[in-house]
Amino acid sequence: SGEPNLQDMIRQLGESLTSVKHEQEYMSVRDRIHRSINESTNSRVVWWSFFEAVVLVTMTIGQIYYLKRFFEVRRVV
Repeated sequence: SGEPNLQDMIRQLGESLTSVKHEQEYMSVRDRIHRSINESTNSRVVWWSFFEAVVLVTMTIGQIYYLKRFFEVRRVV
């Protein structure tokens, strides 16, 4: 008869399980890599935002200082 016997079915099931296990391992490694990339990118964004804030505050202070000096009344002695 053309029906697969029990041993063939068990072997095919074992091969399928091995394939699923390899796929899970691959996905786990891929997940770790992507998580690392995301954390690195997030860290860079945070530091860049901090740098931009420092530059913005520095420029604001510089402009205030410059405008105060610009509109200062100068007395000729």
